[in-house]
Amino acid sequence: MSLALQILVTGLAAGGVYGLIAVGHSLVYRLTGIVHLAYGDLVGLGMFTTLFVAAGTGPVTQQTAGGARFLIALVVGLVVCVAAGTGSYLYAVQPYVQRGSTIGWVAAIVAIAFAVRSILSAVFDKPGYVFPDPLPFRDIGRSGFVTVAGASLQVRSFFVIAVALALAAVAGFTLDRTRFGRGLQAIAADEEGARIVGVPVDTLVAVAFGLAGGLAALAAIVAAPSGSVTAATGAVLGLKGLVAALVVRFGSPLRAMLAGLALGVAESTIANAHLGSLELGPAYREVIPLALVLLLVAVRPQLEALEGEE
Repeated sequence: MSLALQILVTGLAAGGVYGLIAVGHSLVYRLTGIVHLAYGDLVGLGMFTTLFVAAGTGPVTQQTAGGARFLIALVVGLVVCVAAGTGSYLYAVQPYVQRGSTIGWVAAIVAIAFAVRSILSAVFDKPGYVFPDPLPFRDIGRSGFVTVAGASLQVRSFFVIAVALALAAVAGFTLDRTRFGRGLQAIAADEEGARIVGVPVDTLVAVAFGLAGGLAALAAIVAAPSGSVTAATGAVLGLKGLVAALVVRFGSPLRAMLAGLALGVAESTIANAHLGSLELGPAYREVIPLALVLLLVAVRPQLEALEGEE
């Protein structure tokens, strides 16, 4: 029981971040028909901009990253992430999408991903960085851990889960209940029709690119103090979010979030659970879920074709 609870909470905390990134991937795909391969790197750019403003590139301590300073860093990081997401669409993706050049937008996105990762690797050249923790979770329980039903759980995990679900709820409310969201839904349903009735398609899509990146970056920053981060962390998160989005075929935000949560729990289960003498361990936590999803994506068209013949 205690192990199962620990696996569940840890998995949901990681899965919440994957879910928000999956929401972003789904939104971008439904609006433009493209797979934003640089999405995770832009999230990483927001994370490391926040780290740079909060503590520079040197060793991080609570003294070098006080509460007010971290708040300023968080705002700067989010602004950079939103600006980078919006700019990547306006100046690298949109021109090729309008010309119908698939090779063009793919090459542009890959170039952005490599550029961002190269810059981060050059500036942050240490093997790993520890994010400053602006909230005093370490003062709760036993150094930030509480015991529930015999399981030792990190207090921050509950916070990350709550923030991820809250951000997902905000995203869902924005899409369903606001004029901006209804405009995005009109674009996803019929872009040409939306243009005809006066919807500012290019502006709304660019803003959606930026806001999707900002939401995901905020979740990643909240979760970052749980462990060390590297220049490749954003790209890895982007890949996992894309995997979750693929599982639900770039579906609704709710389905994308649920897929991300399920992926996080699956990873946690593989890393910690064992069945008799069978124990895979952390080395397989990322490989097996990704392999299974890729297999699903590969065989799904054949299964659908067989169902159609019947």
